[in-house]
Amino acid sequence: MSPHNEYTYRTHPIHHFSALTIQIGQQSLATLIQEQVQITGQKFIVIDGFVGIQWELFIAGLQAACEGLGLKARWLSTEGCFLSEEAIQQKLESYLTADPVFGQIFHGTLADLWDPEQVTLLKERLAETDDITVLSGFGASLLVSNGFQIYVDVPKDRGQELAGDGRVCNVGLHKKYPYGETYKHLYFIDWQMLNRIKRQALSKITIFVDGTDSAEPRSILGTAFRAVLHELSQQPFRVKPWFAPGVWGGQWMKENFGLPPEKPNYAWSFELIAPENGLLLGDGTEAVECSFDYLLWQETDAVLGKPVAARYGSYFPIRFDYLDTMGGTNLSCQVHPRVDYIRNEFGEPFTQDETYYIVTCDEDARVYLGLHEETDIERFKADAYNARERKVPFEIDTHVNSQPAKPHDLFLIPSGTVHCSGANNLVLEISATPYIYTFKIYDYLRSDLAGNLRHTHLEHAFANIDETRRTSWVRENLCPQPLALRSGEDWTEYSIGNIDELFFGIHRLEFSNAIHDQTAGKFVALNLVEGERCEIVTANNETIELRFAESIIVPASVAEYTLRNLGEKPCKVVKAYVK
Repeated sequence: MSPHNEYTYRTHPIHHFSALTIQIGQQSLATLIQEQVQITGQKFIVIDGFVGIQWELFIAGLQAACEGLGLKARWLSTEGCFLSEEAIQQKLESYLTADPVFGQIFHGTLADLWDPEQVTLLKERLAETDDITVLSGFGASLLVSNGFQIYVDVPKDRGQELAGDGRVCNVGLHKKYPYGETYKHLYFIDWQMLNRIKRQALSKITIFVDGTDSAEPRSILGTAFRAVLHELSQQPFRVKPWFAPGVWGGQWMKENFGLPPEKPNYAWSFELIAPENGLLLGDGTEAVECSFDYLLWQETDAVLGKPVAARYGSYFPIRFDYLDTMGGTNLSCQVHPRVDYIRNEFGEPFTQDETYYIVTCDEDARVYLGLHEETDIERFKADAYNARERKVPFEIDTHVNSQPAKPHDLFLIPSGTVHCSGANNLVLEISATPYIYTFKIYDYLRSDLAGNLRHTHLEHAFANIDETRRTSWVRENLCPQPLALRSGEDWTEYSIGNIDELFFGIHRLEFSNAIHDQTAGKFVALNLVEGERCEIVTANNETIELRFAESIIVPASVAEYTLRNLGEKPCKVVKAYVK
């Protein structure tokens, strides 16, 4: 159970800024538009947006609000520019592939999905008159360079929720597909091409809109938006986590984070996964959510640090997430792709190296890691294929080594290592950012929450297993013991995970009162894994609180900081950094 008597973990961390004024609703957005038309004298109003926006609902409400203010305009859309659904699917076939889970990263543009003749016709219509014209839809900002721009962002968790409910489709499509197909299309196609448009539009946005609720949008001025992104880059900050159930999920997060009780369990917390998380920006009363991507694009060096940006661009390379099997069951027995494999097969720049940090667990908890000394890989493969093709169960303990787990153990999982968490663990995964490339070897013949048999990826898996990682090697190399690096009267910093196979290192800061630390020109990610709460104090005396189990980013711009214990018990904070 939680060490607290009440829920202290904050699921919606808001960063407040005096520069922000948040307007709520279509009427308020229409008023902002009217003011900008008067200020700028522009005749074109461009409304672009991210997948997840319900365009018909959003535009109908906004048009009615504008007309109510007496703002007369032509309303045009990019929707008619798209190729037929069949033609789009044919163009994307090689990226979506026949695999039910994995595809190839799409490096094309939205214009690749447009019919050139329809685009020409729309451009002719745009040039027909000097009347005020509103152009809305995906890619609107690509067609109109003058005028002022409105961008409607939708948090990725919200977009996935709407897609799962059948309320939104993939870009350019109108048919509803099974959620697994929709998510694959989102990840490999839609997010990739729309992020490129969104990044290009950032410096030009006149009005930024949080489209979490298409009927009740929240709006801020673009100048204020960019100003608070800069301000945020100069201080420690949290992203908004989100939570999802799964077949192996447990009850710990539900019970200790105060999560909605109607879900059967919570398997994952997307604690800090840059492609999925948002930022909550507040004005003291209300908040808007924007994609974490915006901060990384605008303030790359300030957040990541120049050495990290030189290697990874604006891509945030480390992720934190929780795997909750407390009261649940084992994860699937799995392996992640090696570097050359993930590049060649999926188009990702680097691979899914992982670690498991045990925050809490039951006495019988174990982590599966590597092969037994005597494991016959061909026998293992035969059992896995028999399970998939003939539904014949087997015990993974026959082939896979396991280690007992206890709180604050760290297990290193470089790509190619067979692994999984056993039941009754709360794992903080500290890993490289790629997160969907899990090649399941065996999943106990389980069905997913929708009742479909879970897919295994045996061809991918056995092409990537490193057979040299067996019991003795695992114990010597992947189960590290803490090494004290520096210490004071009531504090010590330990290195707890640092091997050549991982590009990131992990330290643990233990202190009763306070400990001072430096970022050394590169961001660090922190999580309070023991203790009640502490505060981070920067060199210019800005403070932010960190509570048990919460994660936070200290950007590279914060050269020095101090962690101060605000609770009664000593604190332990894990720190991840790029080596």
